[in-house]
Amino acid sequence: MKNNQLSDSGGKRPGQKYKSLLVWDILQKRTDENHAIQLKEIVEHLKMYGITAERHSIKRDIDDILILLNKEMDIDLEEQGVEERALLGYEVEYDAVQHGYKVSRRPYDFEELRLLAECVRASKFISKSQEEHLLGAIENLCSDYQIEELQNEVYLVGRSKTTNKHIMSAMLKVNQAIRQNRKISFRYQKFTIQDRTQQVDRRKGATYIINPFKLIINDGYYYVLAWNSQKGKTITFRLDRMKNVEILNESREGNLEFSKINMETYTQQHFGMFSGEKKTVSLRFTNNLLDTIVDRLGTGAEVFYRPDDDTHFVITTQIAISDQFFGWLCGFRKMAKIVSPPDVVSDFQKFLGDIQGRYESE
Repeated sequence: MKNNQLSDSGGKRPGQKYKSLLVWDILQKRTDENHAIQLKEIVEHLKMYGITAERHSIKRDIDDILILLNKEMDIDLEEQGVEERALLGYEVEYDAVQHGYKVSRRPYDFEELRLLAECVRASKFISKSQEEHLLGAIENLCSDYQIEELQNEVYLVGRSKTTNKHIMSAMLKVNQAIRQNRKISFRYQKFTIQDRTQQVDRRKGATYIINPFKLIINDGYYYVLAWNSQKGKTITFRLDRMKNVEILNESREGNLEFSKINMETYTQQHFGMFSGEKKTVSLRFTNNLLDTIVDRLGTGAEVFYRPDDDTHFVITTQIAISDQFFGWLCGFRKMAKIVSPPDVVSDFQKFLGDIQGRYESE
């Protein structure tokens, strides 16, 4: 027998002690609650690692695994002071129909892993290479059969990915600065009409210095919510457009002002993460839009709904007035109307007039 061949007979050869670990690895990768593996198949898989084994020895390895997992099921977590996260969370059983063993339970339900994978694919704020890396990490928790399901299930239309490969590093630094109550510096980027594949620095590479307070996910992108001390208001920056993020040795400003912000309503009031003067606005919609409006504006304590007539309702809430808000409202055409205040109605009329004038002038 060659030196790199490991045998069950005549005592353990070098490396033979790893056989039990490989058997466990094979069970995790080649089986799940719907698929079992027979002992003869495990024998063939072990040969790939230069290990020859008989079925009875593999059966002993699986029995040892079963003993360990069964002991874990009998542990009284509270009595023995063991955290649930310290448990393996697996179950292995024999499938009499398929005449083999299978991992019938894992720490994570497959539906949960499927959801995580879909979230990763749908995320615009991570690059393609980061998507592949994260999906690989999720797949390591699945059987080969489940991986095949993950790879063939979802088709996303019109998905765009950031070209910033350093977004994870930027995210860590922003979170660290928030915890340490520090300012951050960075260069902010944008696309140009000459090249839509690469971003260039805004303001000729000028350094931005801000007071970061929160990371917000909106429409698939991460935004840094910060306080602008000079203008006395909050501002947002797209995280995937922030380059060379650094934590400064300067204490953050705006803590008192930020503490007054209700984060539950902030994203409902700010359309597309664009800032604007907040005003209490009453809007009238047709009844068929109620679900859409509830999804967008919520049902918090600062949001008031009332029926207007048999076919309409009115909502009153605070809105950050911006062109993005007016654009959103235009999408409902005759099914939506600004009721008050008069100055917002006037601003919306001017917004519509500017658009109409743009076409009349050509």
